[in-house]
Amino acid sequence: MKAEITIIVPVFFKPECAAVGRERLLALAAATHKEAGNIMYRIHEVPGKAEQYMIYEKWQDQAALDYHMSQKYLLDFLADEDKLFAGEVKGTICTEIDVD
Repeated sequence: MKAEITIIVPVFFKPECAAVGRERLLALAAATHKEAGNIMYRIHEVPGKAEQYMIYEKWQDQAALDYHMSQKYLLDFLADEDKLFAGEVKGTICTEIDVD
C-alpha cells in the first residue's frame, strides 16, 4: 500500500467573488507547489462556470499533508470562507486503485 494521499477538493466561490477567488486560488497553488511533500497540486476550472473549481492534490504522506494544512497561506485562504465561498471547502481523501 502506498503512503501517498490523494485529495479532491471542490471549490465554489460566490459569483461576485469569482475573479478574486480565482486569483487567490492560483496564488495558493503557486505556494503549495514549493512544499517538499507535494507531489501534485492541480487546479481545474469548470468551463462556463467562473465560480467553480476542483483541486486535485497528491501528498507523499500524512506528515506532508499535515504540514500543508498548517501553512499560513492555506489558513488565510480558508479563513475567508464567509466572504469568498458559496459553500464549505471540504476535500475528499481518495485511495488510488492500481489497474495494472
